[in-house]
Amino acid sequence: MVFAMFLGAGNLIFPPMVGQLAGEDMWYAAGGFLLTGVGLPLLGIVAISRVGGCFNEISGEMPKSLMIALGSCIYLIIGPLYAVPRTALVSYEVGLLPFLPEPSEFTQLIFSLVFFSISWYLSIKPGKLLESVGKLITPALIALLVILGLSPIISPLGIPGPAMGTYTEAPFIKGFLEGYMTMDALAALMFGIVIITNLKSHGIKEKSSLFHYSITTGIIAAIGLALVYISLFYLGATSREIAPDPGNGGQVLTIYAETLFGTTGTALLAAVVTLACLTTAIGCITASSEYFDEMFERVNYKTIVTTISIICIFFANMGLNEIIDLFIPVLLILYPISIALIFLGLIRDWLPRPILTYRATLTIIFILSIIDVLRIKEYAGLQPVLQIFSVIPGYEVHMVWLLPSLAVLFATVLLGLFSRPESNCQTP
Repeated sequence: MVFAMFLGAGNLIFPPMVGQLAGEDMWYAAGGFLLTGVGLPLLGIVAISRVGGCFNEISGEMPKSLMIALGSCIYLIIGPLYAVPRTALVSYEVGLLPFLPEPSEFTQLIFSLVFFSISWYLSIKPGKLLESVGKLITPALIALLVILGLSPIISPLGIPGPAMGTYTEAPFIKGFLEGYMTMDALAALMFGIVIITNLKSHGIKEKSSLFHYSITTGIIAAIGLALVYISLFYLGATSREIAPDPGNGGQVLTIYAETLFGTTGTALLAAVVTLACLTTAIGCITASSEYFDEMFERVNYKTIVTTISIICIFFANMGLNEIIDLFIPVLLILYPISIALIFLGLIRDWLPRPILTYRATLTIIFILSIIDVLRIKEYAGLQPVLQIFSVIPGYEVHMVWLLPSLAVLFATVLLGLFSRPESNCQTP
């Protein structure tokens, strides 16, 4: 179930392009990609499971108002405002559009209605996702992925060539950054509550058992994701002869599947992408609904699922590029904060003054992420000011926050170790 929820369309599209551009250096790029595309989400599951699957617990050192605001933003972006509508858009463009003689806005609307009606139906009973997604949809998805993944190994359509572009200099770093952009760290913070809910519905109640089975679940999902990625890296690396100048990894996949299997290949890819997008949509809708269900006690869970599904239909009928342009700035702020929450959650028990460390580290990340957003917007009047920050490593690759946040983290830890502990005694 968790494997299927993580495996969205973006996870299928990134690796083929990485493989094609990295060529003979594919394994270096794959190592970097797997570190952030698989390792980071796994750490996210570990961190969120330690606190019982609740986002508000992993961010508990923040002021309550900011904690709620941050949680709401993450669940809205990965839920109804961005990630979930994108699953329907990608499913429509890859899964249905190639088979329509005359596509129109009406056919897109009908598709999104059907897509989110299925998602709504399978999300209204969150404790039953193991049966609906884990036992019904995932086996079909895995079977299709095995066919697609083994095909380039059994019957390759080319050989890897020399690395191209930025992959010629630092393939590992480039792969690392591509994996970072999958946004699965955000998903890991969301899906913790879904995992815990399903484990509890199947009789697992003790905190230690919930943590143990959550980690086991995360490892299984991580292994599945890694195998899919590796096969798609190789598919991309051997695709240059048939797809010499693709615009994105989706085109690589489409051309490869059609060349190898003809019309059947197009249908195979359509089924893989649609099922992958559907399971991700179900997971995100469920996680978002459970979060807001806990926040708004007077509104029942089914009403929240229905509301989110309707919002998804609205945004799914916008253009894909319009949605991406609208929310990329928000993601550039939320994603670094989410990565920091994961690592802080893992080391929380060893922090001498966790409140100080959390608040100082997250503050510097927030400020530098704002600067990153202003940089890509290219506001002319701000350029002289922003150039001051260009000396920080990572400025050009959206990671200007990394080294300063580590410095603040270590500084607060040292301050906590050497400062006098606060007294718990009260003056009578």
